[in-house]
Amino acid sequence: MLRIISGTLKGRKLREASFDTTRPTTDRNKEKLFNILGQYFDGGQALDLFAGSGALGLEALSRGIGRVWFVESDRDAFRVLRSNIESLSLGSSPTAVTLLQDGIAFLRTTREKFDLVFLDPPYASDLVVTALEMISQYRILNDQGVVVAENDKQKPPTDAVKDLVAFRDAVEGNTRFTFYRWRDAK
Repeated sequence: MLRIISGTLKGRKLREASFDTTRPTTDRNKEKLFNILGQYFDGGQALDLFAGSGALGLEALSRGIGRVWFVESDRDAFRVLRSNIESLSLGSSPTAVTLLQDGIAFLRTTREKFDLVFLDPPYASDLVVTALEMISQYRILNDQGVVVAENDKQKPPTDAVKDLVAFRDAVEGNTRFTFYRWRDAK
């Protein structure tokens, strides 16, 4: 069982979206990821693309991010995501926006800007590179924003995609996290 590991919702349990199309981010991996990002946020807007159960976005909400957009295309995973949001009493809250939609299609049509983007597509896909291309092309990342791409540790990270460059890489278990920001960000 997954859980929120820190913040206002610490200890709350989450259902896993463990289907053929999803793979949950473990508590240990979340801890590593948020230790790198910074433990807590003061507002801002995040995107949990390929959200699955929503574990990453819900952790960010618990740690103080202002709003998270959860985008998931798998209907079964989306039901688990909605169930998790409801169980945390966030269902009618403007802090959690859920969309049953293809992630790449969302990137092509959104007019939102994000401070933090989580990319956690199926490991076997090449959707990380496609998503990074769309984020760069449509400029949906704020100037000082960060994109975190989760992938299999055996798959080498992409150093740069258009104007987004990798600035950190971390491995935990079988998972690789690669952190991207704008080429001209300080």
